Amino acid sequence: MTIISISGVGGSGKTVVAKLLARGLKFKLVHLNELAKKKKLYIGYDKKRKSWIVSISKLKKEVKELSKKYPNLIIESLYAHEFPADVVIILRCRPDILEKRLKKKYSWPTKIIENKEAEMIGLITEEALDFHNKKNVFEIDTTKKAVGQTVKAVKEILSGRKEKYKAGRIDWLK
Repeated sequence: MTIISISGVGGSGKTVVAKLLARGLKFKLVHLNELAKKKKLYIGYDKKRKSWIVSISKLKKEVKELSKKYPNLIIESLYAHEFPADVVIILRCRPDILEKRLKKKYSWPTKIIENKEAEMIGLITEEALDFHNKKNVFEIDTTKKAVGQTVKAVKEILSGRKEKYKAGRIDWLK
């Protein structure tokens, strides 16, 4: 059984990278947001952020059940790094470029500001390192990469060429 987690802030490329990777590896792809919506695994709604608040514990149970049926999974979401996984990939994007991407994706400023700030401080990476063994957490800078290049980088990690993707090396504040 192998579970690959693809995480990162909004606009980093998670969804499209996960889709291409799952297709190429012949893994079952689980978009955690879609699963939560389908199963109604919410604990509330955040009006300020215009988003549902997911029950991570209930969603983890659903993923565990899916992993019994599909031994090779890719899970994808802003919070995918909080789930048990063999490999955790954090997609990162330089904050100024991320802001441009987010302005095309979201119409409300709170979402854009929060995602940009989270990216600036490497919040997702820090959380992933808290949840997982450091040797299983990797970062890929998607700022100047086409989707295919990012998928290729993930495949490099999976094949053992991991050193240049070790988590904690990207710091936008330097």
